[in-house]
Amino acid sequence: MKRKVSSLVFLLTAISIALGAFGHGSQWPKHVRADVAGLAPDTIRLLALVWYWVSGTMLVFGLLLLWAWWRMRQGDRSPAFLAWLVGAFYCVEGILGAAYLGPFFLMFVVQAVALCASVWVLSRAADARSGPRVCPPSA
Repeated sequence: MKRKVSSLVFLLTAISIALGAFGHGSQWPKHVRADVAGLAPDTIRLLALVWYWVSGTMLVFGLLLLWAWWRMRQGDRSPAFLAWLVGAFYCVEGILGAAYLGPFFLMFVVQAVALCASVWVLSRAADARSGPRVCPPSA
């Protein structure tokens, strides 16, 4: 049961990270472009590029996590490092974002904790199923 719940948490977190890309990207034309309207045109184009780059990165992270989830469901534990990496990145970014920009960014910490906790439970469940590891005798 714990494994199924953890798998579902992993899946939903991966989907929320991927969908976050669209929420992020939609903010440029609605809100951000008006806020930077007084800047030089080259600066606005650069900011737009970076803004959409971040959206694309969120989408890629989410898609990689969906792939990792799929592979882990098939019994391959090697993609778990992707979840740990994205989780660590989201945790650091969320803490710094909350400290400098406001509590909204704590959502990234929540996603990171959900992702890392689910991977931890899934890894432990896989270890329990495979039994103890026996090292070959040394020569």
